[in-house]
Amino acid sequence: MKSVERISFLTYGCKVNQFDTDRIVSSLSSNFTITNDNNLSDMCIINTCTVTNNSDAQIVSDIRRLKKNNPNCKILVTGCLAQTNPESLELIQEVDFIVDNANKYLIPKVLSSPIIKKKIISDIFDIEKFDDFKINQKEQRSRAFLSVQDGCNFRCSFCIIPFARGKSRSMEVDSVIGKINDLSKLGYNEVVLSGIHLSSYGLDIGSSLLELLKEVENRVDVTNIRLSSIDPADTSEELIHFFSESKKVCPSFHISLQSGSPYILRLMKRRYKIERFTNILKLIKDNIKLSCIGTDIIAGFPGETEDLFNETYSYIKDSQLDYLHVFPYSDRRGTKASARNDKVAAELKKARSKVLRELSERKKLSFYSKFIGKRLPAIVEKNNHARTRNYIDVNIEKVSLARPGELLNLIIDRVENGKAYGRYT
Repeated sequence: MKSVERISFLTYGCKVNQFDTDRIVSSLSSNFTITNDNNLSDMCIINTCTVTNNSDAQIVSDIRRLKKNNPNCKILVTGCLAQTNPESLELIQEVDFIVDNANKYLIPKVLSSPIIKKKIISDIFDIEKFDDFKINQKEQRSRAFLSVQDGCNFRCSFCIIPFARGKSRSMEVDSVIGKINDLSKLGYNEVVLSGIHLSSYGLDIGSSLLELLKEVENRVDVTNIRLSSIDPADTSEELIHFFSESKKVCPSFHISLQSGSPYILRLMKRRYKIERFTNILKLIKDNIKLSCIGTDIIAGFPGETEDLFNETYSYIKDSQLDYLHVFPYSDRRGTKASARNDKVAAELKKARSKVLRELSERKKLSFYSKFIGKRLPAIVEKNNHARTRNYIDVNIEKVSLARPGELLNLIIDRVENGKAYGRYT
């Protein structure tokens, strides 16, 4: 497209989306210049999320503001919203092009064509294999994210993501190993393995997440391996035992619970019982002494009465969880939960979310406080900021010449006002 020289990006949602954007950026030809200023770009590529109604509304608002500030900028929308509801995007006059998830990796090729179709849409469920790629990292960060799995075969009653990302598919083991080693050569000390449903890794290629991690342990040079999120239904004793003996996998785990009420878990169509989750927490804490465990919680799921909410609150308060990511329930078109007639009022969802976030803050600070005076390995995120292997966010009080991505040891001196403070040693 001859009129396009400068391209900017807006990315919403999860780390997989950010990784997808990075792939597109790294595949663009040298004929294009990447700019971080949307007001100077000839085209803005918007990689969308559609997990909640709020994310949809924010995206539409940002599109309109961008076009108002830069009327000559062409807007290309891709990602999960473009896959699940392209019709809604067609109604937005500021949108010039729509390319769904099934075709987003073709965007660099599309932009090199003299003419671009207004809409490029395919059936995401037709994609059978993981779309592999070459590492061509253009932007250095403190850690690298590597998407090794895409899609989801399960149908939780609240979730639209399987319809946005398609069937579960995995990168081949040898390809994962090669890419981690490529990232290590680029100077990365930490790689985060991510996926839409990471616990499903390998099911389509005769492998498993555990088998992949065993290969990673023995065949990669990078110091730290971190996992994005795992499913309680697939977190076995064997996997936890591996974590306890691993020299590379960081002792921080995000294990998605969603509710502490057995009744609500059934309504959500989750594949585990609360007792299993409790046992996983105990196994990790008993066997991995530095471990930090976080989870996701949905507040105000349809049918969640005050008593059921209190059941979730009490479970979390008494559990060995260290922090929460709390989301108020959001209706997604086409999901089973959206058809229920026992919805929780918006103000009540907001209030319950606030209560859970306050509980999360107390649990996080309690966890941080256990490590005051302790010497911990960490990775530098900024000159005055680092994150330990067990996921403690530490403010460094003395100016350091350490560069983002460096591995250093630090001592946590104190915890106050919701933050941990320490120094490099």
